[in-house]
Amino acid sequence: YDYWSDTVRHAILADAPADLLVYGMGEQQVTEIARRISSGESPGDLTDIPGTVYRVPPSEYDGISRFATIEIPSYSEVWNDRVMYARAFAMHFLEQNPYVGKAVVQRHPKTVIIQNPPALPLPTRELDAVYELPYRREAHPAYTLPVQALETVRFSLTSHRGCFGGCSFCALTHHQGRIIQNRSIESLEREAARIAAMPGFRGVITDVGGPTANMFGMECSRWARAGPCLDRSCTECPTLKISHQRQLELLTRLRRVPGVRHVFIGSGIRYDLLIKDPEKPLSTLCEFHVSGHLKVAPEHISPHVTGLMGKPGREVFEKFLEEFENCQESRDRRQYILPYFMSGHPGCTINDMVDLAEFIHTMHLYTEQVQDFTPTPMTVSTCMYYTGLNPFTLEPVHVPKGREKRIQRALLQYRDRKGQHLVREGILAAGRGDLLGNGKRCLLRRE
Repeated sequence: YDYWSDTVRHAILADAPADLLVYGMGEQQVTEIARRISSGESPGDLTDIPGTVYRVPPSEYDGISRFATIEIPSYSEVWNDRVMYARAFAMHFLEQNPYVGKAVVQRHPKTVIIQNPPALPLPTRELDAVYELPYRREAHPAYTLPVQALETVRFSLTSHRGCFGGCSFCALTHHQGRIIQNRSIESLEREAARIAAMPGFRGVITDVGGPTANMFGMECSRWARAGPCLDRSCTECPTLKISHQRQLELLTRLRRVPGVRHVFIGSGIRYDLLIKDPEKPLSTLCEFHVSGHLKVAPEHISPHVTGLMGKPGREVFEKFLEEFENCQESRDRRQYILPYFMSGHPGCTINDMVDLAEFIHTMHLYTEQVQDFTPTPMTVSTCMYYTGLNPFTLEPVHVPKGREKRIQRALLQYRDRKGQHLVREGILAAGRGDLLGNGKRCLLRRE
């Protein structure tokens, strides 16, 4: 589904004049393709490489593949049938496992598209080699003006790949997978030493993390045998080893690198993992590795919305806020939570957004970092947005659009004067006139 054209498009390879499409992070696929082409093979014959997609003419497709296959509903079946689209999405999603996933086949009017299973996760040795290549950490010479976005990450470190959080609006499952792939601490120390020797470095490593900063070193005994479970949440599974010990060791050793004065975590963390760790690592993070604001992403507080988002519930966030406040009691300089919230997600109503705005107001949270849901390819949330269905249960899901979506966005930023007419409309639509007035609980003054 393409949000900008509001249509179901062909698979990319059905339209693109290419023999192969590489998906995922790509290092294994690219090197294998290069090796085999250099040995004389034709690109059109490279149909057995994990992490690639290829096509064959319908008349030549015989169902034979190096991998076990599963055929999802054809393009002709899904392009105007939303139930079939949801079913096809769920079938495809559940095969994104590099160990036991099947090749996914979909017929198009003029071709058959075959997506091989994902590439295996990179082992630590290979991941170290990728990140220790001699990168310049500078903008390409073609840029004549400073690239501001580069400055925020120039002196940062990537410690791992993958995320098992399972957020419905995130496509990371298809890019890096759910299995955490860690770099070695020694490799990160070497990179930190190189950063410390760079011109302009002032002793501050701005971030050490990955898609989710505090998943470094976490593992599940199942991953090496059968890959991740795509039909359940890793964060709620008892076989997941939740420990921040390796991350704290990494951060401690990086602080000792000559020339490094501070090591901060600038990317987001999963607060539910922090409070589940019996060793209570939050106090150490606050003492040494939070510059002033700690980024977390509760996204919402209504149970049915967080359920559809794949996020922890309100009670988990409130417990984290309590533990964070406890960490501030002994500090001379206060730190703050910087929460990310989202409006307009499938399943979210105006009533839900009024509840969220009231929560933000009551908890005195600062909400600069907000986003209005935008459908992006390959996510569960986008499937819900387009079909109005939960793809795994086929139950109907409310999808806010048009003016309702604008009202939801305004409620998330209720302090912004430009949208307060929409905020007022949303409050009244939810029957929450008690939030209009001069009281401490009120979001807006009554006209």
